[in-house]
Amino acid sequence: MSLEDMKKKESQLRQKGIALEFAVDIVNDKTREIKYDNTPMEIYLHVEQLAEKHGIDVSYEVNAIREKVNELESAIYELVTPFEDEVRDITWQADDLEYEIEEAENGND
Repeated sequence: MSLEDMKKKESQLRQKGIALEFAVDIVNDKTREIKYDNTPMEIYLHVEQLAEKHGIDVSYEVNAIREKVNELESAIYELVTPFEDEVRDITWQADDLEYEIEEAENGND
């Protein structure tokens, strides 16, 4: 690969890395929405009120729901991981190419 091609490729990698960093921000913003979704809580609070009114203990079931909701939140937050991995890989590729460019330029002196 020529020095010019290497520089062009490095620039493309850097641009792709920047775009992916924006994508990471968007994914993080989107996944945070789960934090504010109170649908499961509204459901089990309503059921708890009915259960209390009728003398029924649903604490085991409600605790199980809370655990599952926490697991769901964690799983949703993990959606960003492949994007972060790709940013890291692109950055490493660009850094390696930058090093090769510097070596090539220094070798020509």
